[in-house]
Amino acid sequence: MSPSATPRRVPLHSQVAQSLRQRLESRDLRPGDLFPTEAALQEEFGVSRSVVRQALASLEADGLIHKVQGRGSVVADHSEVHRDVLSPGLTLRPGHQGLVRTRVTSYGLVPRPDHLHSITGDEVLELGRVRSVGDVVLSYIRTWLPADVADAVAEADLEDASLHQLLAERLGRQVAGGRNQIRAVAATQRLAERLGVVEGSPLLLLEGRSVDRDGATLEEFSTWHRGDQAAFDVEAMPPSARDGAPPDRERIERLADTVQDVLAELEQLRR
Repeated sequence: MSPSATPRRVPLHSQVAQSLRQRLESRDLRPGDLFPTEAALQEEFGVSRSVVRQALASLEADGLIHKVQGRGSVVADHSEVHRDVLSPGLTLRPGHQGLVRTRVTSYGLVPRPDHLHSITGDEVLELGRVRSVGDVVLSYIRTWLPADVADAVAEADLEDASLHQLLAERLGRQVAGGRNQIRAVAATQRLAERLGVVEGSPLLLLEGRSVDRDGATLEEFSTWHRGDQAAFDVEAMPPSARDGAPPDRERIERLADTVQDVLAELEQLRR
């Protein structure tokens, strides 16, 4: 074997840092939790104090932990965006600077895919969009709409704009509801390139269909979110319960089961 083909040995401090990063990504430790002490980490990994200190310095440089006087190292707030399972749009949390930007990557009429039964016609308008904050890509969205939307909404109109707002303003079509599903998936090579992640990285896929008040389909969509940058919020108390009416327990249990299934799938992808 030539010298150039000899595998490079990963430094011990990098191995420790990577293991600790995975622990933080799995949320075994939450923001605000006290991080294990240097002595505890030495014993756990069987390494010297200097190795542990290098690993902790790496995590601190990446903004994953920070030191608090009198306490030690503490898990930092995670810079992620939040999305309501039942509502469109993203909500920024501390750590993300700037506005959510939307860039159109594809726009055009295409033959209606075989799986698309809710939208009639031989052709549909297919959109590809990327959402980001600053230099961080958050999600990739693929949307199918009735072909006549192309007559009212041009590609340029969709840059940094709300598709639902454009549908309401220009076509009088307002989203009244729909049905969404969430599942954990691994990033394909194509998705990895679009989202700036490593192939096989865990993603949260939100698929759904939006309808108007008459039940007519306005769009079908698939949105792939980076698993390390996005979190989905589930309202466990419906409006009826907040207004004093009996809670819709069946709906609450259904949403809770969905969240548990997604968490289980993500854990499988991380292994």
